[in-house]
Amino acid sequence: MTARTQSRPLSAVFLEQVIQIEAVQRHRTQATDEYASGFFDAGRLLGELDDFRWSLDAPDLFSRRGVQILGVINARGSTPSKEKEISPGMRAGSDEAFAAWGAFVSELRNGDYIATATHPVTGERRDLDPTEWMRTGLVLEVHDGALFAKGRDGKLVELWAAITLRAAKRSQQKKARGHGYDWDGCWAYALTLRAEDAWDWTEHRRDKKQPLPAVRKVVEDRIKDWFRRTHRGRVPDISDIRQNIIIPLYAGRRTRGKRKR
Repeated sequence: MTARTQSRPLSAVFLEQVIQIEAVQRHRTQATDEYASGFFDAGRLLGELDDFRWSLDAPDLFSRRGVQILGVINARGSTPSKEKEISPGMRAGSDEAFAAWGAFVSELRNGDYIATATHPVTGERRDLDPTEWMRTGLVLEVHDGALFAKGRDGKLVELWAAITLRAAKRSQQKKARGHGYDWDGCWAYALTLRAEDAWDWTEHRRDKKQPLPAVRKVVEDRIKDWFRRTHRGRVPDISDIRQNIIIPLYAGRRTRGKRKR
């Protein structure tokens, strides 16, 4: 029963993992497009059709052309007919969001989240097997939490509605949770965050001792984003990130001490 109470609407998890991350939001002030707030606030995609439907097929195909037209490959089976000029901030923020989206999709398919959903016809509500996320032609409506599939006629058919997510419990997670991660590579990346020109101090309050944001969660989010990009969506436990990276980084160390992990 406890695990059930930890379930959250898919929309909330999507925003937390894909849109509200620091890697995306740091570009917001440079996004001058009239529709930018819809993307940075709620993950709204713009093309011919203005909606919240994100395709699960090959997230890395949300590439240069997809970003330029801001509709990626339209979830309803077509591409927007007219390209829109977008600001550098919008382009950069979209790139980061699409990278995080790919990691989020991988987590769903790997079973890192347990999804519970309602069948739109029978009203049955049950946990979904991770294989439900692996078929081709899937589209996720991230605002309402509904999963669609493209039929042979190209039209979308709703498979599941009212999706909620909860983190899957991993047996033996605590025994070797930090192994298999490139901590030295992450430390090298973390040192670049301590460069004087790495942050816009009009957006962040500076730490009293280090050229880092005073709010450590901002840096933690940047580190988690690094792991998602370099480890196929896998991210270490936050306590390991803090012990191995955040604490020594804010302490001003030049090298990372060897710790048990």
